[in-house]
Amino acid sequence: MKASLLTNIYAIFALVLSASIARAQVFSTSIVSAEMAMAVQHGSSLIELDDGSLLVSWYAGGKEGARDSRILVRHSLAGGTSWEATQIAVNPRECAAESWFSNKTLGNTVLFQDKENIVWLFYAAVEFGGWSGAHVDYKISRDRGRTWSESHRLTNGLGDIPRSKPVELGPHELFLPLSHSALWTYPSGARLEIANGKIVRKISFPIASSKCSHPAFVAFDPDRVLAFLRVRGGGKLQGIFFDPGKNGWSIPEATNLPNPDSAIDAVPLNDGRILLAYNDDGTIRNPLSIAVSDDPDEQGAEGSSSAGGAFRKLRDPIKRRRKEEISPQARGLTTANSATAEKANARRDRTIETRSWLFLCKNKERRYGVLAVS
Repeated sequence: MKASLLTNIYAIFALVLSASIARAQVFSTSIVSAEMAMAVQHGSSLIELDDGSLLVSWYAGGKEGARDSRILVRHSLAGGTSWEATQIAVNPRECAAESWFSNKTLGNTVLFQDKENIVWLFYAAVEFGGWSGAHVDYKISRDRGRTWSESHRLTNGLGDIPRSKPVELGPHELFLPLSHSALWTYPSGARLEIANGKIVRKISFPIASSKCSHPAFVAFDPDRVLAFLRVRGGGKLQGIFFDPGKNGWSIPEATNLPNPDSAIDAVPLNDGRILLAYNDDGTIRNPLSIAVSDDPDEQGAEGSSSAGGAFRKLRDPIKRRRKEEISPQARGLTTANSATAEKANARRDRTIETRSWLFLCKNKERRYGVLAVS
């Protein structure tokens, strides 16, 4: 985790309209929190609830790893155009029911609402040491995040940190992405069998790659999960498949997207493509960008089975721009004019670094939310 963080949390919403002739992207931005009392606001998560409202979570503190760190949540009944008052979901020094010790500090948050409309809040917590001593705690809410249960312990080992949302493998089974950073470094997935707000069984499936971390999962169906992996130190974004039937991972393959060792997230589109949020640079976390995978019908059998698929950047919702506007073609990107859009996007200026942590959510109107801390 990086220490140099500013305090604005943005929500960017991309409306993707699919038609037989053209596809358009419309972006709008709102500030979720500009709270200056806490120097660090980080590790955000965003979901749409069953009633159509939005719920955001993040952690805040005097500095990263501070003892005053707490986890905050905020609701929006207006599609992200306005937000209710901030609430505390996890207090500083709060203790999990299964532990004798209070947490020293708190970290990344992950929200999820299951089929029973129970909201789960997974988060990183540290009792001793730094992030290599982290474990995963969780709470649940039965009233859409208005009130929360006591804290419970998910992982007892040291070095486990969540970042991206889980995917469903069945009505009562979640697959939660994790990253391990104690003694050995590796990403993993935790299969969680849940029932009425309780975890009945949990099994971890490590990915044999010390060079990657913080996976983001996309579930095409209960039998196939695609994970995207950020690269420690920067490089090309990696892709890897998980077979739930065999409980095994494929070999990581490089995509055509850069990754400066920053968070990524992805959701499947109705036509089989993937919408992915990332930072379009190999070394710095700027700009915050959105890309879409190639059309499955155009990839052929070999392309559709590859974890290292090709992506095409749509736009940079957050970046420092020059005074001149980008071309109208770049605003209304279609498959036919992708070359024109790429030329327009090449005009972007590389100024200051934006440290962006991303989260995508998909709602009933095919509206995709991206949450960033920058």
